[in-house]
Amino acid sequence: MTAPPDADFVVLTSRLAPHRDGGYAVAVASRLRLLESTGVAHPLLLTFDVGGADEHARNNRQAFPDPHPNVEIRNLFEEILHDPSWLWDMAREGPADPDASYRAIHDGEGREVVSLPVIGDPAWYLTEAPVVVRTDGGSRTLAGFKELYMAWLTRVAAQLRSRADDEDRCIVVICESKQLGELIADWADPNVRIVHTVHNSHLDAPCEPSSALRDDGWRRWFALLDRFDAVVWPTASQEDDVTERFGAREGSVVIPTPITPDPRPRLRRRRVREVLMVNRLADQKRVDIAITSWPRVLQRVPDAHLHIYGDGPLRTLLQDMIEDRGLAQSVHLHGYSDRVREAMAVSTAFLSTSAFEGQNLAIGEALSSGLPVVAFDVCYGPRDYVGAGGILVSPGDVEGVASALSALLLDDTARAEMSARALEQSRRLSPEAVGETFMRLLHDVVARPARRRTTRADRAVRPAA
Repeated sequence: MTAPPDADFVVLTSRLAPHRDGGYAVAVASRLRLLESTGVAHPLLLTFDVGGADEHARNNRQAFPDPHPNVEIRNLFEEILHDPSWLWDMAREGPADPDASYRAIHDGEGREVVSLPVIGDPAWYLTEAPVVVRTDGGSRTLAGFKELYMAWLTRVAAQLRSRADDEDRCIVVICESKQLGELIADWADPNVRIVHTVHNSHLDAPCEPSSALRDDGWRRWFALLDRFDAVVWPTASQEDDVTERFGAREGSVVIPTPITPDPRPRLRRRRVREVLMVNRLADQKRVDIAITSWPRVLQRVPDAHLHIYGDGPLRTLLQDMIEDRGLAQSVHLHGYSDRVREAMAVSTAFLSTSAFEGQNLAIGEALSSGLPVVAFDVCYGPRDYVGAGGILVSPGDVEGVASALSALLLDDTARAEMSARALEQSRRLSPEAVGETFMRLLHDVVARPARRRTTRADRAVRPAA
């Protein structure tokens, strides 16, 4: 595989919480593992959530259950609580907003170190309400979350350059979050490159190429596309739709999140009447449709079972739905689990009833486990990667889901043939295949000038006059 370019690599995510964010967190962790496997010496992950150190450590263990000694993970608020002096030095004299509500963050001794404005708006991160920093020297403020986050990023960049003893060291920032992307889009350091990844569909229902954008966040993000040095789309179909609607852009590339094959032997006894789902229990995933279709499956395959792994805000509602329909003996909500690959190894078929997707990593994992997939033919992901390794059903077609599952559960020969095709399909998502493309992209962005430029003197976040 091509060696990485001579640069430092930093991955940004708002948080790393597999039990809350499902495939998003898996994709972020996969990106770091890919960097590590391609020869990046010390890939760095930066997180920006306020959770405590114990919560961060638990999330990190879930995201990286196997040792990855070269991956470094840092959190903004842990570093502020450990030593707020650097942030106080970057802040300016000024009061809190008397009309704003604040959330105080305290250190281990109960001292208030930083106070964050509480904004009841989906675009809270764009506020310019002052963030208050307190030390023994008094209090100062920064203009909202953007200035807070950029203060830390500027500090981290300076530390990386100091470690390399190169004040012009190139730093490649891989931004995994649209919110963070909005805040750093004008980072005008000539030696920073921003590679922005995409994790989900940008379209509102019914998710056709001409559909409205899902929300104002996507509208703002699309207006910033020319400021990123590259944008990584998880599927060709999404890139094609975006190009047709917004025009082609230099640096746009299709690179799926890699799927690491299960290293355990695949030749094991499968439970031939068990269907598996792996997803967050949220509106997007439409698990209610799977439950609605299940009585039709049972009419044809009375001993079938549906195992659903994942957690989310709809868990209680879905459990009530299962019980109201008398399905508690055959439909099982397991919650979040780190043993999903084991379940894939012994299940018969995989089901996805999502209304829309970005890539759907669980589908990739199912294919790499030789597990035939039944999925709604939605944008994006299923139609790009399932291929001959499964059956695509018209979105919302309850009878289509039941018929496809029943056929797989009852026909051993057809299922075995589709299992072999699923393994073949999964090779497109292997770390080796994805890693080579990813390295070519990184070499390209390092070789080209940054799209946001300024002088060295302007790199630091400075207090206003």
